[in-house]
Amino acid sequence: MSTFEGRLFIDGEFREARSGRGYEVINPADESVVAEAADAGVEDVADAIAAARRFVDSSDWGTDHEFRQKCLKQLKQGLIERSDEIKALLIAEAGVCASNMPTHVDVMIDGMDFFNDLVTSFPWEEDLPAYEILGNRSLRRIRYEPYGVVGAITPWNAPFMTAIWKVHHGLATGNAVVLKSAPDTPLTAALLAQVVSESTDIPNGAYHAISSADKAIVGDAMTADQRIDLYHFTGSPGVGQRIAERAANGIRHSVLELGGKSANVVLPDANLDMACGLGVVMCMSNSGQGCALATRMVVHADIYDEVLARLEAMITHLPWGDPKDPATMVGPIIREEQLQRIEGLVDRARSAGARVLAGGKRGDRFDRGFWYEPTVLADVDENAEVAQTEVFGPVLSVIRYSGDDDEAVRVANNSRYGLSAYVQSADEDRAWAVAHKLRAGTVNINNSFYLSPDAPFGGYGISGDGVEHGVAGFREYLRIKSIASPAK
Repeated sequence: MSTFEGRLFIDGEFREARSGRGYEVINPADESVVAEAADAGVEDVADAIAAARRFVDSSDWGTDHEFRQKCLKQLKQGLIERSDEIKALLIAEAGVCASNMPTHVDVMIDGMDFFNDLVTSFPWEEDLPAYEILGNRSLRRIRYEPYGVVGAITPWNAPFMTAIWKVHHGLATGNAVVLKSAPDTPLTAALLAQVVSESTDIPNGAYHAISSADKAIVGDAMTADQRIDLYHFTGSPGVGQRIAERAANGIRHSVLELGGKSANVVLPDANLDMACGLGVVMCMSNSGQGCALATRMVVHADIYDEVLARLEAMITHLPWGDPKDPATMVGPIIREEQLQRIEGLVDRARSAGARVLAGGKRGDRFDRGFWYEPTVLADVDENAEVAQTEVFGPVLSVIRYSGDDDEAVRVANNSRYGLSAYVQSADEDRAWAVAHKLRAGTVNINNSFYLSPDAPFGGYGISGDGVEHGVAGFREYLRIKSIASPAK
């Protein structure tokens, strides 16, 4: 067993769960034990929230912008120095492929500068001119203040990416953060705590990391606690709805990013070399375990057969297997239950009339681990289960449409999700016209991608509420107060 830290981090100290319980973190590639994590209970959650509440109520963390900025610059530097360790951990506990590390780690650390700069450049106060009402002339000052205690809950598919967003952004805006990691991937949050503790002057009480084998017990304890002011969640729509419902008790704010079933619209004039290549990469990246991946390809009938031929050749020869190999694009599935779920969705799609052009079954190269072959399904009905359900695995569904661009838009918008969308066309004006009609929080035209620290990221429909990133994402962590004073 490795020496990865797996204890809870509460009020500046690493400690075991009060119950003394722990659980094994399993490597999805070979089912070996990566480390043991503390199995927190309701009492541990209460300890973390109490410490965070004391901190925000008694410190000047929320108003001392210069000190906060200094601490967060230290955090970035500390993460740079331990980036190799972070990458090795992501491979071990989440099965993230080495080929994904630039996006999952390097770009995320580089992007911290945007929020670090906002700590001092953001207009924390704004004065409005005098306004007269009922005979009184008043000046008004608009003031932004942190919510206080942020309850952050992250998923297993991108544990560092989503943790750094929520923890860094929550701290940058002057809040304290209690992070509950997914049961499968608790070690990344503990490693982040090590960097906070060893490489920064971030005060005790600002950041807390909680792990638990049972996400429901700890999650319910967090969402029931009225001392948390804001919930920031990435995960499934069902859990997100439950968090929103529980946050309504006490009228507390929630920001929810809840997955997607993103359409990639391939118009008949598209560059097929680029469209198919990008389509494969943007579906299969991270083993298909990504919320904004292009898992539905909506293809015009005139180019349908040619697209299928290209996809079959590409996906049949797609490198999959060992996540440590830099050439690998598709690595392991996180756990057996998720593997069974993918199997069921593909098997039912086949029974419903979809053609399996590549893959369609468990990987058989390895004696251990959780593997599913890169898969492409053709002739998928737009209303089929596999076209309407987030698979979270390396499965691309291809849907044929006939008619004009409005028909392509209709098919693409035939989803309860609306996180991301893609448009492929040689005519940029035509692509922009389609992009404007797509009901999605982010849209990518040809060989472009939305992900950046300065562009807001959020979803339509059941894909979420609120945004991350950009100035808009910064403001999600802040309350607005208006103060009036007599005009002189």
